[in-house]
Amino acid sequence: MPLLDIRNLTVGYGEAAPSVQGVTLRVEPGEIVGLIGESGSGKSTVAMAALGLLPRSARIEAERFDVCGVDIRSASTRELNTLRGSSVAMVFQDAMGALDPCMRVGAQIAEVVKRHQRLRGAACRNEVLELMARVGLPNPETRARQYPHQLSGGLRQRAAIALALAGKPRILLADEPTTALDVTVQAGILRLFRRIRDELNVAIVLISHDMGVIAQTADRVAVMLDGSVVEQGSVEQVLLSPETPYTRKLLESAPSLDTEPARTEAGDAPVTGQHGSDPERRTDLMTVTGVTRRFRVKGRHITAVSDVSLSVKRGEVLGIVGESGSGKSTLAKLLVHLDKPSAGTLAMDGLDYTRLRGARARRFRDAVQMVFQHPAGSLNPRLKVGTSIREPMRASKVSRGDGEDRVRGLLREVGLPEGCGDRLPHEFSGGQKQRIAIARALSSSPDVVILDEPTSALDVSVQAQVLDLLDRLRSQHDLTYVFISHNLAVVRQVSDRVAVMYAGRVVEVGDCATIFANPQHWYTRTLIAAVPSTDPRHRNDGEGEAPRVGGSGAAGNATPPTDNAPACAFATRCPRAEARCWAEAPTLTEVGPGQQAACHFPAARGAVAEQGGS
Repeated sequence: MPLLDIRNLTVGYGEAAPSVQGVTLRVEPGEIVGLIGESGSGKSTVAMAALGLLPRSARIEAERFDVCGVDIRSASTRELNTLRGSSVAMVFQDAMGALDPCMRVGAQIAEVVKRHQRLRGAACRNEVLELMARVGLPNPETRARQYPHQLSGGLRQRAAIALALAGKPRILLADEPTTALDVTVQAGILRLFRRIRDELNVAIVLISHDMGVIAQTADRVAVMLDGSVVEQGSVEQVLLSPETPYTRKLLESAPSLDTEPARTEAGDAPVTGQHGSDPERRTDLMTVTGVTRRFRVKGRHITAVSDVSLSVKRGEVLGIVGESGSGKSTLAKLLVHLDKPSAGTLAMDGLDYTRLRGARARRFRDAVQMVFQHPAGSLNPRLKVGTSIREPMRASKVSRGDGEDRVRGLLREVGLPEGCGDRLPHEFSGGQKQRIAIARALSSSPDVVILDEPTSALDVSVQAQVLDLLDRLRSQHDLTYVFISHNLAVVRQVSDRVAVMYAGRVVEVGDCATIFANPQHWYTRTLIAAVPSTDPRHRNDGEGEAPRVGGSGAAGNATPPTDNAPACAFATRCPRAEARCWAEAPTLTEVGPGQQAACHFPAARGAVAEQGGS
């Protein structure tokens, strides 16, 4: 008997067109079903309908809609309250929003255990600790006493999964549970879902727009478009032999390490990351020398960026990758002069701009612009987009008439109608907002654009469109990009060179193709191994995860070292670490033509990785 049995489900609101139409879906015990599609396709609506959590204004029609034997169409409020938690539970995308910030993590899990398992006292406490250990939370007794804000993103998501499992449900609905996580943390969460299925025989509906996540986890897949399921079948059948143009489009749009980056045809503009000019002949445009940035937090110093030296060559795309806490965004703020280093120098065209002030600082900011991860947060919601785009021109004293002409031209360049400058940001989709943010960055005619996770919040096809746009604009305006991301597949697609950051330091830098073909630092190899393949035949079952040496380094935690940390911050996660790594900090050393790594024991060039993604 299926745990979830949906036949011809339609969900509508008032007189508007249905948001879900004709959906049929079955989920058997112990099965992981992937529900994939872009934003607005109806995935989350199906999940919320299964929980009975749609607003009262929703109109639900279906030939059959059973969840664990309960007919959702006619279930009473009491039946739905009993169903939620004990039979079906939800894991949300934003774990911080799903957890109560005012309650300790253990108390929140205990609340569900008491309600659904009727346990009290020591039995309840033991069940909570067992659940936390089962989902991979280290030191459960300590974590149980902490508040959600004291946990990293990956640990918060594990706590949210423990909360969902506390009622011993038979089916889990996971709505984009790894979207905001680093690649190594994501790999661990996906392995956790498979283990939950294997050990507890829990069925899982995994909702995602990431083809790699579905390929690595699901048994069957349903592809949604505009509220309808357009294709479904086994994960191998759908992803390896897609029948619909939409599924093929999703697969083609998804950056992957399984395939070579697209090459250009003769006569075309070069693709970003595949430029025709000789990289060795490019001159340095920006140089960073010995830059360190410290912050004083609660009486102690945290080093967010530590002794970083690198160059950005004119006309290139430099990719900077690393997990959360690795120092990428802090370095970006230093590059764009939004923050000042505690030590070291930054120069552009040979001019030191570390301590620029006044008019010289304003002129520098015209030359170096930034595009942020969340365009909704970087655009003033009260200003029309045309006004936002025109704002940086004020420093250059551009006349109003010329400014309006330039705004229309920029909107045209980024693929938006000229007349949309009179609209407010909330009237645009996420991809359109990012195009507006790019237009705003270009309005001062910069030489360098710092792109901080510019596509991480976008659907895969929209992401592909934005990457194509960035490439075209780079060619048209002779731009230099610093492209910051935790998505290695995207960085491989767009970059000429790559710098890998960990715990505030650059641990490897070199030509993009060389770094991905022969990574020499064990951290780089761990990152590459964790990237989910879109080929379901190539699943990462954990064999490549770096073992813990010393037990203190959790995957996905690139937090700068404390006073008691080893000299090499990665030593606690490195499969090759030896006593020297605790005593002596490695420095960037030439390990091959145009490739440097900060490692005492770099991996053998061309060797197949045995551990840590190597």
